[in-house]
Amino acid sequence: MSTVEWTAVVPVKSLTDAKSRLLPDADPTRPELALAFLQDVLTALAGAAGIARVVVVTDDERIQSLVDASSASWLPESPHVGLNPAAAFGAASLPHDTAVAIIAGDLPCLIPSAVDLVLTLAGAHDRAFVSDAQGIGTTMLLDRTAATCCPAFGERSRARHVQLGYVDLGLDSSDETRRLLARARRDVDTQVDLWDAKRIGVGAATSAVLINGPAR
Repeated sequence: MSTVEWTAVVPVKSLTDAKSRLLPDADPTRPELALAFLQDVLTALAGAAGIARVVVVTDDERIQSLVDASSASWLPESPHVGLNPAAAFGAASLPHDTAVAIIAGDLPCLIPSAVDLVLTLAGAHDRAFVSDAQGIGTTMLLDRTAATCCPAFGERSRARHVQLGYVDLGLDSSDETRRLLARARRDVDTQVDLWDAKRIGVGAATSAVLINGPAR
């Protein structure tokens, strides 16, 4: 278990704009799935021993209401619009010496033990990250001091984070470590991603939407 207490920052775009590659804009399940993904992430973070605080950065009122009903807190995204500005704003809102983990809000397979594994692995480095399932992007970015956090999410973010001195976690790991890290690496943007997430195992909120459809 990590001996460092981490603050998780979760930047989340509006549900209106979320997951445009997953389902058509008119499909009512699309925003509900995006919200469910986030709910499963918040549940995993709440159960992780190494997470001391969770801050969600968003302007979406439904997401803010979800956060209000949890143990997390939220900050408005505006005027820091966009994933990287929102993530940087969330990190900058913390005391400079806070250990910060920027975590994607679309990791429906995430569970507390996977979070704690990532934190333990990250504790050996000043800067670390978890690459996505394709090995191209980034799902988690961890910095021992919030003041030096430099998020560079987006297309081919893995390469950018390596250039910035962040260490890719879990490259030389056991089968069990890889199994847990798979839960931290599986973000969902497409139907193929969602199929793979279901294969790994999604959280209760995502399962409910997949089984029952959007709330009426």
